[in-house]
Amino acid sequence: MTNSSNNSNKCENKNYYEILKVSIDADIEEIKKSYRKLALLYHPDKLNKEENIEENINNFSNCLVNNNNNNNNSNTKDFNDIQIAWETLKDDLLRKQYDSLLLEQKRQKYSVSDEIDLDDMEFIEENSEYVYPCRCGDHYIITEDQLSEGSDVVCCSGCSLSIKVIYQME
Repeated sequence: MTNSSNNSNKCENKNYYEILKVSIDADIEEIKKSYRKLALLYHPDKLNKEENIEENINNFSNCLVNNNNNNNNSNTKDFNDIQIAWETLKDDLLRKQYDSLLLEQKRQKYSVSDEIDLDDMEFIEENSEYVYPCRCGDHYIITEDQLSEGSDVVCCSGCSLSIKVIYQME
């Protein structure tokens, strides 16, 4: 059995949805299907002997050069990342906590240039999204689904600026 605090360090700064090649709104069946496909592809027991020999030589070489045994491109490391991502996303509570962490990281990553009230944004009913012009000439776009999920930081689609959308949940 693995220690969950240890697991979080192994995949630090990696997006579990990207690791499993699914969207953030994927349902559990889609996540499970992708996990199984990737697990079969990257499982150490499924690799052919030649790849294992080459990987062991690379790991040994890296160990001599870097004094560590981490080969970032190894299939074993990929499999471990896949396993950790699956263990997190299959559990409803862990997934909600992880999604909150992703949202917080997104907020910290982008420097918010302004705070805009949702009422000041134009609502496009056809796409169920709110749009606000950016000073670069492009737009900030946030969907109703994103708002209901708690997202409030929006990046411009044309530059690196972002805004915080101020709104009240009903």
